[in-house]
Order: sequence, then C-alpha cells, then structure tokens
Amino acid sequence: MTKQPINVLGIETSCDETAAAVVDSNYNIISNIIFSQQKLHAPYFGVVPELASRTHYEKIQYVVKKALTKISIKKINLISYTEQPGLKGALLIGKTVAKTLGYLYSIPTIGVNHLWGHIHSVILSYRGKIKFPFVSLIISGGHTELSIVESYTERKVLGQTRDDAVGESFDKIAKLLSFSIKKESKQRKNAKLLSLLKKFTYPGGPVVEKLAKYGDPKAINFPRPYMLDSWDFSFSGIKTAVLYYLNSQKRIQPELVYNICASFQESIIDTLVTKITYAAEKFNCRRIVISGGVSANQYLRKRFMQIAKQKLLEVYFPKKNLFTDNAAMISCAGYHFFTDKC
Repeated sequence: MTKQPINVLGIETSCDETAAAVVDSNYNIISNIIFSQQKLHAPYFGVVPELASRTHYEKIQYVVKKALTKISIKKINLISYTEQPGLKGALLIGKTVAKTLGYLYSIPTIGVNHLWGHIHSVILSYRGKIKFPFVSLIISGGHTELSIVESYTERKVLGQTRDDAVGESFDKIAKLLSFSIKKESKQRKNAKLLSLLKKFTYPGGPVVEKLAKYGDPKAINFPRPYMLDSWDFSFSGIKTAVLYYLNSQKRIQPELVYNICASFQESIIDTLVTKITYAAEKFNCRRIVISGGVSANQYLRKRFMQIAKQKLLEVYFPKKNLFTDNAAMISCAGYHFFTDKC
C-alpha cells in the first residue's frame, strides 16, 4: 500500500441494495452507505427486477452524496462500480452514475465483478493481512461459488451451484413454510401458529436461522448433496425433500416447523463444511475465506470454527457491516484491479 492513500469511491447496484462507499488504499472505510430495498420486495418474497431498478434510480443520488459527506469528490482518485453479475437494469444505474462522475471530474473508473467484491469484503475486514492462496466460499442469496484465490486479482473457480444458491434455498424454505402455516391456520385456528406466521418475512434466511434454534437438527434426516466427485453444488434436492416431508404431515405444529428449520439448516451447513474442508485438504490450502450474506449465519460460523480447530485450518469471515452487498467491498476490489493494470 502507498503512503499517500488512494481514495476510491465504490458504487454497488447489482440487486436490491443501493450502496456507495469511500475506502482508501490503506483499508480505511471513510464511508459506507447502504439503502436496503428489503421492505419494498418483502410482499413478493423475492426481488422484483423492475422495482429494484426504479428504486436504484430514485436513491442513487442521495446515497452517493451521503457517501461523499466526509470527503470531497475532488479528493477521489478512482471510481469503482459493480459491472457484473446482477440485474441488468440495476447494474446500468450504477455504471451510468460512475461513468458520469468520472467524466465530469476527470476521475478514472473501473468495473469489477460482484463476486470479487465479496472476496474483498473479507480482505478489507482484515486490512489485507490474509495470506494467499486461500479457499474461497461465496454464499449469498444469488450466488454459491467455490474457488482458489491466488492473489488480489487472480482466482481459479472450481465450482458453482447447478440450481439454487444457498441463500435462495433458505428463502424458498421460509416461503414454503409460511404457505404451509397459512393453509393449516385456515383449516384449524391456532394462536401459536398465527403468531409464528408473523415471523416469516423476506429475506427468509434469518427467519429459518432464528427458528432453527428451537428445533432439533437431527430430527429429520434431509439429504446431503456432498457431490465430492465434483466441485459444484446442488441444493434443489434438499428443498424438494422438505416439500415432500411437509406434504406427508397431517398437521403443522410449531414444534414441527422448528425441527424442519433446524434439520434443513443442518443439511445445508453439513454439506458446505464437508465440501470446503475436503477442498482445503485436496489443494493443501490451510486458509478458508467465507463471504456473502449467508456468512452471517451464526450456526454456520460455529460449525466452521469447530472443524477449523479439529483440522488446524484458518477460517476468515467478513465483519458485520460487510456481510451483505455493500460498496466498500467494491471500492477495495476496484483499487486492486486498477493498480494491477497500471
């Protein structure tokens, strides 16, 4: 890192967070502003692309302006924006703003991959002190990716999900359970179930995690798609198993919902822990970096730390304010990719 820090304005609009941040080349987060659209999409139990793009358009000016409250745009040396993957309309908003500011103030701009951003969320959290190479697991609402990261700008992708992403699977199970509870409540009035139904909101992942604490993770033996002959992931089978199990039940009780949440979560996390530790051993890499929104799951963190202690591995997670989509990680990634090209 340079003695005179480079200030990077990051812009993130890949999905349903409108975000802007300023991070310098010494890993200092000067600002990190996020406008979450969760409440707007909650009634639909998922992100509506048109609504997301429209909201980015409405909020991007406010978010960028707030990110620049502590530092003048004239002191920005680089503008980094999320280029891919994501919703096309949403990405276009961020790119247009970045390019416009770059043109008006003669600031270089660079587009970065959103998944690289998640990897850099952990690098930023540890101020660049994580040694290479390391095994990277990205688990979010829209992505599941396993790779070997060799430097700040080089990684070899080993596998991705063939169907549902990890976070998407959690959300769909929450939606499935909410529908089952509604159906049961219409047939039989149950105050406990109606109270439980109010807990189901979007995103569903945190809801499943909370309810899982009251259940038995060994109550139901849902499948574990380890797929150790491939580095890919597949979670649709677990989702189908939960559906079949729900359909086989004559009545839905709160205790059953708790056990389904706990057992489902156990099957997902057991699959991840087994597969990632296998990759670490296979590639003789003692460091594991886990990022993305699902990395906030406390049970997942606990399991990974347990296996790390047993197998003498180093496991790293992003800081709390960098779990979900944010622009600080885009600033960090942008800096490294820009300096790598220079």
